[in-house]
Order: sequence, then structure tokens, then C-alpha cells
Amino acid sequence: MLEGQSTHRPPLFIGSDYGYWKNRMIMYIKGQDYHVWRIIANGPHIPTKTVEGATLVKLESEWNEADVKLIELNCKAMSTLYCALDPIEYNRVSGCDSAKEIWDKLEVTYEGTNQVKESKMNMLVHEYELFVMKKDENISEMSTRFTNIVNCLKALGKIYTNQENVRKILRSLPKRWEAKMTAISEARDLKVLTLEELFGSLMTYELEMNSKVEEEEVKPKKNFALKSSHHDHDNSEEERDEEEEIALMTRNFKKFLKKKKGFGRRFPKKGENKGESSKNETPTCYKCKKQGHYKK
Repeated sequence: MLEGQSTHRPPLFIGSDYGYWKNRMIMYIKGQDYHVWRIIANGPHIPTKTVEGATLVKLESEWNEADVKLIELNCKAMSTLYCALDPIEYNRVSGCDSAKEIWDKLEVTYEGTNQVKESKMNMLVHEYELFVMKKDENISEMSTRFTNIVNCLKALGKIYTNQENVRKILRSLPKRWEAKMTAISEARDLKVLTLEELFGSLMTYELEMNSKVEEEEVKPKKNFALKSSHHDHDNSEEERDEEEEIALMTRNFKKFLKKKKGFGRRFPKKGENKGESSKNETPTCYKCKKQGHYKK
């Protein structure tokens, strides 16, 4: 089995997948010391003093114990960030004086300026609004694609509520899901229905639909096989009947030829009187084949 990431070392950033590293790094820092994350997000503490109504920066020799502890938090934050960067990324931010400056520089480098962020956000919002389930896509693939869009928007500061996401997924389903959409809308409260519960319900329904489709595909094959077998059986019977009929006709024709040969009768020629030819003919016996007498 593969091992997971260490909880004692910050995730290493090597210049790729910044969004993935950023989210993991935020959770790592918050888990280690939330005060360190506040220093990164809000900036370092600068010890000051007020002299004759003017605010002046304290000299290091003038720092009190509280000032020292706050300065230590900034150093701790900078150390954590440095440990999470490879040599190339370290050189990029090595001139920074605070943890916030390091963090902001990495954001601008890999996410762009505010103008770039706004442009990315507009594209993602447009993609979110036009989101629909693709024809050859299943629920699992659709949920992954939708979650990626939502997470990217969240990283850029655009956050949709859970109810908005649930309604968006229901609207994005194709027409064949209309019955399930109606059932969910009537049976569940969309205000409290989570996105995970919705995807779970849709996946269950998808499995049931696929199972029914497979059963329907198997049944016609069986019927077709029975029909083909019955059809072949009918064909064989028809062929057998035709053969028997031909054989019967052949036997009857042979009998007819034998009778014709046995009588030896001469049919009247054209123009000859049928009555006269019958009188002049010498009768032939049917049984012994001799002339002079006959037997019916």
C-alpha cells in the first residue's frame, strides 16, 4: 500500500500544481499553529511606540516580551514556507522580509494579479452557469468536474452556497432524469440537502437505471433466439413437407406412366374419328398383356 504524506513536514512545492499545494499548505500551517497562519495572512507584527503623538518603530533593544513573541511567529512562518519550497522557488522569494510577502509573491507568480484573477473568475463563473451533464458522462465524472469548478472559484474568492450548488446540479441533469429530479425536489428540503447526499442519491438511481437497461438488452436476445429456433423449426417442417409432396407427385407420375404403357392405347390422330379408331383397335388385356381380350 502507498504511504500518505507526512504530518511533520510541510508539503513541498516544485513549481507545479500550485492550487493543490496552496490548499494543503494552508491546512498544514493552521494545524501546526493557527497564530502562524494569521501572521501569513495579515502580515507581521511591527513593534511601535508613540512619542509626542507620533508613532515610531521601536528599536530592537526596546522590544518587550510580547513584541519578541510576535516577531518569533513571523520567523516561524517564514521558516515553514522556506522548508516547503525547492531551491528554484526559494531563490524566487529569498529577498522577502516577511511570511506574508513570500505568500503574496507566490500567489502573484502562479495565480496572477488581481486583474488576472478577476478574468479567471469570470471564465469560471461562465462555465459554472453553463454547466450541464454531458451525454457520455456518468454521475461520478460529472461530480468531479463540478467540484473542480466550485473549488477553483472558492480559491479565487467566489463562493456559492450549498443550496445554489444543489439546484445547479438538478438543473444540469438531462431529460431522462426528470422523474428523479421531481422526486428529490418534492421529497427533500433543498435548503438542508448537501451536495454529497445529492450525488449519492443520483449515483444510486444511476445504478438502478443501468441494471434495468442491461435486463432489457438481455431479454430481446432470448426472444430472438427462441424466435429464430422456432423459425428454423418451421422452415425444416416446410422443407420436409415439400419433399414429401414432391415424392408423392413423383410416385403418382410413375404410376401414370405405367398405366399408360400398360394399356398401349393409341390416341386418335388429328382428323381421325374417335369412334372409328376405338372400334378398329384390338383390345389388350390389362393383366396378361395379350391381345384379343381385356380385363378392367
